[in-house]
Amino acid sequence: MRKLGLIVCLLCLAGCGKYTMEEAKENGDIIVQNDVTNSDRFESFLKKSTQGKSDQIRITAFTTEGDPVLYDVKYDGKSYQYTSDSSRDQFGTTDDDRKNEVCKRLVKTTEKEQSVYTLRQCAKGADHELLRLPKQ
Repeated sequence: MRKLGLIVCLLCLAGCGKYTMEEAKENGDIIVQNDVTNSDRFESFLKKSTQGKSDQIRITAFTTEGDPVLYDVKYDGKSYQYTSDSSRDQFGTTDDDRKNEVCKRLVKTTEKEQSVYTLRQCAKGADHELLRLPKQ
């Protein structure tokens, strides 16, 4: 009986490990897969951060295989806290995640027909591109 309970528990845990596109949509994530879905949420985040108001977003990029890579950005009124999580990507690694990376600026640049949003002046030295949106 204990073995049956353990098997059921393990099956439940295995099923909970996949973060689906449907879950990401329901959670209000900004989704990147071919196109960007929910970009209006990013625009809202930009507006609030420009006004010095705290806010946070999650950008979920889905790999070719359908695995999610999560990027969380929190703005506290002064700086941006950036976290990447590729642990759900079968080809990802937790070694390259930058937990609690702090960046001072969110910069918009233009490349061809796209607006590129990048976190800059980060404590660990690397910039972090967040999104590419069609230029409006």
